[in-house]
Amino acid sequence: MAEKTISVRTALMPAYYKDFHCIMGACQDNCCDDGWKIEFSKKDYLTVKRAAQSEELKTMVKQGMHRLREREHNGMYAEFQISEMGRCAFHTKEGLCALQQECGEAALPRVCRLFPRRPHYTAAAKEFPLSPACEEVLALLWDLPQGIDFWEEPLEKKDWRTFQPSHSVDARFADIRSLCIDVLQERSLSLPRRILLLGVLLQRLQGLDWGNETSVEAWLSQSFAMFHDSQLTDALDSLPQNKRMFITNNHQVLLASAIGSRNHAAFFQELWGSIFAVVSEEGENHLSFDMNRYEELERNLDELLRQSESFFENLMVTVAFFSAFPTLTSPEELWKSYVNLCNIYSLYRFSAVCGCDKEVSRERLFRVLVRISRTLLHDRTRSDQLRDNFFQNDSATLAHMAILLGG
Repeated sequence: MAEKTISVRTALMPAYYKDFHCIMGACQDNCCDDGWKIEFSKKDYLTVKRAAQSEELKTMVKQGMHRLREREHNGMYAEFQISEMGRCAFHTKEGLCALQQECGEAALPRVCRLFPRRPHYTAAAKEFPLSPACEEVLALLWDLPQGIDFWEEPLEKKDWRTFQPSHSVDARFADIRSLCIDVLQERSLSLPRRILLLGVLLQRLQGLDWGNETSVEAWLSQSFAMFHDSQLTDALDSLPQNKRMFITNNHQVLLASAIGSRNHAAFFQELWGSIFAVVSEEGENHLSFDMNRYEELERNLDELLRQSESFFENLMVTVAFFSAFPTLTSPEELWKSYVNLCNIYSLYRFSAVCGCDKEVSRERLFRVLVRISRTLLHDRTRSDQLRDNFFQNDSATLAHMAILLGG
């Protein structure tokens, strides 16, 4: 397999991709006002320095942008200064960018021009996903009752690439990922059961001989049949469900996410505070949660989601496409990517329920999901740590994933 190559000559994007536009100051959680480190290359650094024309902007550039000498070997050359409140030095009180206002979009670093877009190459295509860490993306997902379609377009020759797979499974990424999307959009099953079924199929893939092209082809054929097999899908109901464990697990994940998150810690505490409280018994304090309150909030969320019954499906399809799921570099990395997908869905669900304590609205839901997405999709170190905790605690099993999905 090592000598075979795949020519990548097409672009692949969700059908709503070209409908996206930044709503700038109207955003609840503006990405320039969220405490993110905005780091960029030497080319971007020089572009910003050369673009400034007015004396006021030149002063902002001098004070608000500085070199990262210790990070140059990682390709990061400079960054924008972030205030104590988490605001970019160029972010105006109107929620706009002073640099873009004066010099135009071309003067911005690449990361600022692209977010929430993240173009990248896979064995399938040059892909153009949008991150659900942007509320305008969530608004587009809310208004897609028929689900997400994907468009394929030819690439200009200058953008053609060659992909060299390391084994037979890697070479079939396009077909395997397409199957995963089909399972996520199989509306005869509830979304948690679809994700659980996906685990059953990927567990079988994990156990194959990854150098055998015939076994991969057989797996694809069998999998298409299996996710329409009512006996298999009914058997998923026998896997364990434990709502108390679901709540406790997600509280721990949310607590771990808050540690070191200056801008989101208070928000995450607000979420779990909707059902958790410190109780004092016999001189000792411990955390306790109100199951009745959680179930009440859960009903509120379900009522809200009746306005867009496909929203969470669209959200998880977007996550899968954005993260180039599943990872096929090795059987171990495949399962890690599945555990990560389950963790993301579980924390989305738990946090969305808790968010109904303050307000039951689309806007409140979007704010919760944006903040969770920025933690789990855009902080690779933290998301890897959260995922790896499952493996360290022997909780990365399909049975435990059933509990994560059963809340």
